[in-house]
Amino acid sequence: MMTPFQKEITQGLPEHLPAKRSVPGDVNRAPKRKDILSAKEKKLALENALRYFPAEWHEALATEFLEELKEFGRIYMYRFKPSYDMHASRLKTIRAKRQGRRPSC
Repeated sequence: MMTPFQKEITQGLPEHLPAKRSVPGDVNRAPKRKDILSAKEKKLALENALRYFPAEWHEALATEFLEELKEFGRIYMYRFKPSYDMHASRLKTIRAKRQGRRPSC
């Protein structure tokens, strides 16, 4: 039996375009990048982001992703942010075959 987390993580893209989410104000994120992309590079960034989604979603998502690019200097795709909490695992909890430092080459 799969947990709700496992079901959500293995779902992939939803069948329908999810509702737009507000940008969380309390999240510590990377500083805004300088606006150094040319118009051609911004268009390429949008095309690269949209290629993962069905064509019928492109009009709505292009506007949204362009807003993110202008506001944050990156395309975060907040609409598709998972609903579960994300956190880094402690290194000690990650299984490994070796312990300690790797020898230098």
